[in-house]
Amino acid sequence: MKRKVTTMAALFAVLLCAAVSAVLCCEKAYAASAKVELTSDPQKVKVGDTFHVVCTVSSSEKFLDVRMKLLYDAGMFEFVQGGSKVSGGNGALTISSVGNETSVKKRTFSLEFEALKKGSGGFDLDRQIEIVNEDGETFSVSTDLTGVIVAEEEKSQAPEEGQEGASATPAPSTNNKLKTLSFNGLSMKPAFDADVLEYTVSVDFDTNILYFNYTPENGKARVRIRDNDQLVPGENTVKVTVTAESGDKRVYKIHVMKETEGETRVREQSEKGTSDISFSVYEKKGSIYIQNQYQFKVADLADEDVIPSGYVKTSVELDGKSVPAYTMENDLDNNYLLMYLKGVSGEPTLYQYDREEKTLQRYTGTMTQKVNKGGNVAYEVEVTPNTWLYAVIIGLMVLVLVLLIIILNMVLRKKFGRGKRELNDLDF
Repeated sequence: MKRKVTTMAALFAVLLCAAVSAVLCCEKAYAASAKVELTSDPQKVKVGDTFHVVCTVSSSEKFLDVRMKLLYDAGMFEFVQGGSKVSGGNGALTISSVGNETSVKKRTFSLEFEALKKGSGGFDLDRQIEIVNEDGETFSVSTDLTGVIVAEEEKSQAPEEGQEGASATPAPSTNNKLKTLSFNGLSMKPAFDADVLEYTVSVDFDTNILYFNYTPENGKARVRIRDNDQLVPGENTVKVTVTAESGDKRVYKIHVMKETEGETRVREQSEKGTSDISFSVYEKKGSIYIQNQYQFKVADLADEDVIPSGYVKTSVELDGKSVPAYTMENDLDNNYLLMYLKGVSGEPTLYQYDREEKTLQRYTGTMTQKVNKGGNVAYEVEVTPNTWLYAVIIGLMVLVLVLLIIILNMVLRKKFGRGKRELNDLDF
């Protein structure tokens, strides 16, 4: 009997350990990860030239805040600028993008440096990189780094002895033009021309800073970029100022058109060839439009009888626009709203909007009317990738509880049987 109890106790311990291990494995298997990339273009520059190192943080899951430290050789490079999210110098920069209100899948930081001397040098990231989501969960991080090679400075040939101007000091160059100018954006119009001073560049919603690749025609000209910090959806104006050695300045004006989150998601889904419905909401000539693979115009509701009984008027915020909607009176926070829209048919009708999935479909009334009448609604159970694992854990817990009850019952029966035998042995 004692051996049976010992065996069952051991089995209990094994099952308990298995359940705990399953929980830990589950948490580990679904931990979020992110990648930090450092790139520079061009990778070969001349002494005295400025260049950009672009730091890109990306993940397949949305994150909120980023904190990390960039290390560089202060003897080789001098930090020029990097926006309000970057601070420091003398070989160490702190990139701190915190307090953000919107979660994204990519954040980009553009850092400008000047090459100080001939040689080669690289950039590195401190190991303590912190990337967190809205729940405060920290992502695991991998890095991908590239270095910058600094070439020998070009020297102008001095006139030979005896030639005219041999002892004269050359006049400062007045060349304040760029030889090349390009951007990491969706599009750029028109194509670059040194004499064209205005351009329009389109970027996606995840781009907070526009980063440049440029080369001045004269190596002694200085280039400065202004108003390139924290781009907002819509139009932004960034200025690129080229100052010649003589002090003459030329300003290139860049109109940066940043997509809204809805516009970016719709474009991404369209490029993938999928039919997932995402939203881009915009206003034109006083009317509000919703754009997915189709265009919908928010229509004026002249007849309130179109709205089913039990619904009251409200509004929903989409891409910063307030769109009229109707929600159930007995469940104001219900996930489903009704909108009165003019779709591809040209006739306005009711559509059902899902707040959580951000999907839109023609309203049939079947499910929501049943809820309004207090009927029973059958909901489908969503099976997530780890549902089976949680089911196994629960099953193990139940089995452990049953075994514990059996063990206690056997111990009590043994104890009760021994007491009964002792009473039978008493001689009255």
